[in-house]
Amino acid sequence: MEEAELRIEAVRRRLAGESAQSIATRLGRSSRWVRKWTARHAEEAASEETWAQGHSRAPLGCPTRTDEQVRRLIVEVRQRLTANPRSQYGALAIAWELRKLGVDPVPGPWTINRVIAAAGLARPRRRVQGYQSRGVPYPQVPAQVQDLHQVDMIGPRHLEGAVRFSALNLVDVGSHSAGSVILPGPRPPLMAKALVEVWQRVGIPVRCQMDNHSTFRGGIPPHAHLFGPVVATCLDLDVVPRFIPLREPWRNGVVEHFNDVWDKSFYRTARFGSIDELTRENAAFEAFHNREHRYSAHRGKSPDEMTAGLHIQIPASGYQPPGSLPRRGRIEVVRFIRSDQRLDLFGKKITLDAAHAYSYVTAIIRPRSQTLTVITVHGEIVHESKFPVATQLR
Repeated sequence: MEEAELRIEAVRRRLAGESAQSIATRLGRSSRWVRKWTARHAEEAASEETWAQGHSRAPLGCPTRTDEQVRRLIVEVRQRLTANPRSQYGALAIAWELRKLGVDPVPGPWTINRVIAAAGLARPRRRVQGYQSRGVPYPQVPAQVQDLHQVDMIGPRHLEGAVRFSALNLVDVGSHSAGSVILPGPRPPLMAKALVEVWQRVGIPVRCQMDNHSTFRGGIPPHAHLFGPVVATCLDLDVVPRFIPLREPWRNGVVEHFNDVWDKSFYRTARFGSIDELTRENAAFEAFHNREHRYSAHRGKSPDEMTAGLHIQIPASGYQPPGSLPRRGRIEVVRFIRSDQRLDLFGKKITLDAAHAYSYVTAIIRPRSQTLTVITVHGEIVHESKFPVATQLR
């Protein structure tokens, strides 16, 4: 007897007064099954041929199916971006373009990648050969959330009409939370205020790592004892300013990568008529990146998800960078010692023992005690001396 015939027979017996348990035993089914089909017969009040047929269990809709118009836009944006050799064309770049086209909500990266693959537009990820270690140990520091911020400057650049601007970009290595501020110029006092502005949103780190540009450091050689507003602000907020080795920009590779994303997925994708417009859109891109961009290093979590629920310290409301160098904290300077055995501290040269040639060391400057301590990657102290540091800012 087929399944539909069994259902009809069960209902006939039940209507004739036979118990559900007895029917279930005779037909090899459960009493629950008998009650279900008896109720179905009563509810639908239709012919036996209709109610006895099983209903499809397939969902009426597909929650993962993307609207056809959005699918078409994803494909069109992907094709337009890949046609431009200077643009990025990944999921984040496509999502940002969809936002500008008014798509709401913007599909997630997995949805975008699925549409791209279905359209036959997927490309193997380009693997750029990065820095390859030659076996020389490098002084590492913790890089959990808020342990280490990498900071860099873009510009000066120009909008239409020769309007000049710079951008300060920052990334927390532990969460990839990013911050970006548009400035009229790369002047150190403006950079210090921009850093505080970003920390109001992203939080204060343990270390702030940057290159040796005078915008960040302050003085230029031979003024090794002079520092600027960015260093002063770090020390005042109990942040350790950390300078990477000379001519080794890859040591700030995380923020360098974000600079590339910022340039190709944001700045070069539109024409900005004014600094105000650029500033508004830049803030929107920062928020969009932190909310939407997902990193394999964080198992697919976005920066906002990485920091959700964490207590993050921020500068006090109304905080202003100090006008002089605080006598507190320490400044870290990482250097590679070459065959001349010289440690170059912003123009001040210190000769170390020959045993330390071709190795990295960290010079620690303490403004309070006016001292310099040089340590190896293993923590061995190889040099100590006085190091006067001026309180005036350069």
